This record gives sequence, structure tokens and C-alpha cells, in this order.
Amino acid sequence: MFSDFDPLDLKPGQMVSDWRIVRRVGRGGYAVVYEVEKDGQRFALKLACQTERSPDPKQTDARARREAACLQQLNHGHIIRMLGQGRWPGALSGFHYIVLEFVDGYTLARWVERTHPTPHEVVVLFLKLFDALEHMHARGVLHRDLSLRNIMVTKDGEPVLIDFGAADYATAEELTDGPLPPGTPRNRSPEAQSFWEENRLKPGARYTFKATDDIFALGANLYDVLADPTPESSEGRPVLNSMVITPPTPHRATQGRVPMELSAYAMRLISRDLEVRPATAKDARRPLADLARFEGEDWRERPIHPAPLPLRREPVEGEPVLAPASADAAPVPSAAQRRRRRPWLRPVFVGLLALSVFAAVVAVFLLHRPPQPESPPVTRSAPADQPPASSPLTEKPTSRPARLASALPTQKEVSPSVKLPDNSPTLTNGVPNPQQVQRASGRRVPSKVEQCMLLVASVAWLEAGCTGVQKRPDPEPCPKEAVEAMWKELGWHMGYDTSGPGILLDVTKGSLEEADEQPLAVWKDGPVTGALIRPHYKAPAGMRVDGHLWTTGDRIYGRYVRAHLPGGRTVPICLELTDVRELGSEKLEGSKPGAPVGTKVSETQAVKQWR
Repeated sequence: MFSDFDPLDLKPGQMVSDWRIVRRVGRGGYAVVYEVEKDGQRFALKLACQTERSPDPKQTDARARREAACLQQLNHGHIIRMLGQGRWPGALSGFHYIVLEFVDGYTLARWVERTHPTPHEVVVLFLKLFDALEHMHARGVLHRDLSLRNIMVTKDGEPVLIDFGAADYATAEELTDGPLPPGTPRNRSPEAQSFWEENRLKPGARYTFKATDDIFALGANLYDVLADPTPESSEGRPVLNSMVITPPTPHRATQGRVPMELSAYAMRLISRDLEVRPATAKDARRPLADLARFEGEDWRERPIHPAPLPLRREPVEGEPVLAPASADAAPVPSAAQRRRRRPWLRPVFVGLLALSVFAAVVAVFLLHRPPQPESPPVTRSAPADQPPASSPLTEKPTSRPARLASALPTQKEVSPSVKLPDNSPTLTNGVPNPQQVQRASGRRVPSKVEQCMLLVASVAWLEAGCTGVQKRPDPEPCPKEAVEAMWKELGWHMGYDTSGPGILLDVTKGSLEEADEQPLAVWKDGPVTGALIRPHYKAPAGMRVDGHLWTTGDRIYGRYVRAHLPGGRTVPICLELTDVRELGSEKLEGSKPGAPVGTKVSETQAVKQWR
């Protein structure tokens, strides 16, 4: 019917009703977003049409109508405003479009990378975001996809929640076809993640999304902002919604640049315990109002992530080299001269390498000495006695503006890779004492000298062409409950069997019969659900086991921590992948970084101690 144009690729100058196309700025799950102009002002126009990422193309129009219905109920300074809607090119049968205010700024992740905010600036920003979330929930609207891409920060430092394409409200019709609503997997709450793991193969299962899920998602964004200087593009970020793995605290991840009070608050927001996590956005906002009054250089002067030093540009081949500033300085040798001198540098390099190895040995010795008594930690001063601001919206702008092309992205964030588990203690309501953290971990914090020694050794190691550090979970005891369950419920004899049950690593990659025809698969870090390929004592063939894979090391490592018994009960277990008594599964030909190739079927071992 509308064969004379492509709604996914409208050209500058084309008209959509009264709006003139300027450029395309993003493409989401069910729509494409254009920057448009009318009467000399800029706006964003979201045109509902099927894209290559549409999860359910038949529901495209319904999703557009529901997004408009959600936005009509909201009126908040930090939530994007809808200015109009309609259909085009036909008033009755055309594509549904929504006109929104144009947010001239950065995504939340880009804001962190460009402005290098202080802890106070981050606190003020999230104080406003939780105020917007409180307004939204009070009107029965759930965003359901609060991600780094769906939070913008204007050039004046004001945050804005955007992209309500996955939003829902109390009386809306059900549009979800899967167990979970569309959204960003990284920001799912632990209870939503557990529901998905248990019901992803059940067509009729539906998760009831709640306000606490939005609170967790916003907390996950806060964690990423605090713990990572490039929160959107970093690889190997720690998983946040696992019932097994606890991520490192922001205080630890930044070597103390995030104050412990703010770090503890962020860990509360992403706690797997619903009794610890705030139940409402209002409860989540109150501590931020207190943290916003803290004074001191570590809160208001020192950036969480220091700006990286610019790299000196290497001269281009054939480019003339400038003379040194000092007349007495030696001239810069040419590339040919440097190549001729290179053989004379080899003995020096060998000597430096030997020195580096010696430094590594000294560092290891220092790191394994018994911890020396430390003086009691200095107690942080309480916040200044200042009256709280009448409204979080009256705070000063939080960013330092920088020139950057504006954007309004709406595409969904892809599933990230998973970092190895961290041994840091779990934070709850209290703020941990540094000595308590040290005793809990059993490790002494290395000094600056020791850290430098290790750095020198690691650089020398890499320059020598040696393999990188092995990426695998740390050894630790299997929980007592799991040992008892494996013995009593499954009849597994840990320490006596030569092998454990054979399993299909991930049931989503095909059945056992399909594995016989196509035995290999490409793997990635993350949760998996496997199945026993044969009976093993009391455990029946086909019994599902939930676990996690690590794939960034020299082998593919896997731990399965929960078994689904007949009748619906689950019990904890400790089952790890093995290959001819060697821990893990071999990476095969064709493996690439981040995408190793391995077998779909593997042997396992029931253990009392994770190796």
C-alpha cells in the first residue's frame, strides 16, 4: 500500500504529516526514531514499523499505542514528554507515530565517559532519576527497560528517562509472548532471572513485573556508573542478577574512589534479598538525599574515574620528525636507525625481563606475608548539618558540558559477557569496616610498591609472549546443604566415583539426538541449564541442572549448582565440568576470543570442594 517509500529510511527533507525529517537517530525493537523539525524547533518522531529486531511484528501497532498511553499519564521534568501522535501517510491505516521532545545530550554511559563525574554529581543525578521513578510508579506505570541507553543526560546535566517502548500500566492488555517482557537482560532482577531460567522452555509462563524490578534495574545502572569508567562498552562486566555470584563492590572495583557509604547503598539496590532491597522508589530516594549533603574532597572534588591521559601520536611513515626543543638534546633517530640499533637492545631487554621476574617473586613473597597490625580506621565525618533541599529537582546541574553530537538511541542493549566471580563480601544495610573486609576475604591489601611490582612483572610477562592469566572461578568449599542433598537425594558418592553424570551442557542448544548429529557449539559466559544424558544413581536421565559457564580462559569451565528433581522440587548441588579427569572442557579448532568452540556433551564430577 505504501510502496513509494521505506519507513525505515526516510530521507532528509521528507515530510511526515507536518514534521520535516532531519536525520535518523536510532532504531529500536518496534520503531525507528528520526530527528524532525517544525517551525524552527527540533523534535523526535518515533515511527512504529517492523524492524529486523522486532520480537513480535504483529504487535507493532499495539506497542506504539501502549507507549503513547503510558506517556499520556506522566508529567515530570525528568521523563521525556510526548507532544503529539498520529498516523501517516493515511489517517486511518498508516503507521502510528509519536512526537517527543528532543533530548540534546548523551546517554548515561556516554555522560560518564565524557564528564568524569564526582560521587556527589552521581548522587544528585540518581536522586532525580528516583524522583522520576516515584512519579511513574505512583501512576501505575512501569518502565521495564531502565538501561544505560534509555537514560539521557542533557548538555545542562539534567537526566531524562526515555524509550517507553517496553513500558506497561495496570490496565494494559498483555502483549508479551515469552516468560519475560522485552528488556535488557543485564538489568533483570534476580527473581526475574530465576523465573526465566526455570520457565524459559514453558510457552505459557509469564513473569509478573513489579516496581522492585524497576528499582533493581536503576540500581544496576548506578552500579555500572560507579564501577566502570566505560560502562556501556566494557567487556567482562560482572553479572549482577545471579543467585550465586556476588559482584565486587564499587568501592573495591575503583580502589576506594567510590566512598564506602555510596558503595554500600549501590549494593543494597542490587541485593538478591528483597528484604534488603528498597521496596519503593521513595524508599530508594531517601538515602540519596542524605548522601547528597556529604562534604569533602572525596565526595565533591575527586572524580570516580580519572580522565585517561592522552596517548602520544606515533609518527607516520615518511613524516618529518620535529627537532627536540633543546638545542643540546640529541636528534631523534630515524626508523631505519632504530631498526639498525635493535640487535644491541636485546641484551638490555633480556636483563629487564630477568629483573621483572625477580620483582614478581619479591611481590609474591610480600603478598603472602602475615598481615601486619594496622591502626584503627579513621571514622568518616557525618554529613554537614544542612537542611535538605525542598525538591531534588532544585539541585545544580551535574555535568561539565562537552561538545558531542546529540542522539536519541532506542535500540536494546545486547546481552553482555560475564566477569569471573569476585570474593568480596556481600554488603547489606551497614557500611563495612575496611579491616572487616580484609578479615572476611583473608587477603592483605597490597601496597602501592607491591602493586607496581606486580604491574612490572605482568608487562614483562606479556612482552615475553607468554599466555595470559587463566580465567576460571576461584576454588572454594561446596555448601554443606549441597553436599547433603547430593548424598541423600541423588545418591552421589563424592570422592569415590571415577566420573560423575554425563550432561548436555545447555538444553537450549538442541536435544541429545541433535548433539549426535552436530556435536559442537559456540559458547559464551553466562547461565545455562543442562540435562543428564543418562541415569546416575538416584538421578534420572533428563534431570535439569542449572549452572554457569566461564569461557575466557584456556578452557571452558562450568559449575552446576541446582538440580530439578521429579515433582518440581529443587536441591543445591556442586557439579563441575571435567574432561578425562581434567577440569573444564577443551576449546576446539575454530575458537575465537569471546566465542570458543566446544562439545555440547561433557562428563562432570560431583565435588565437596570446587577446584
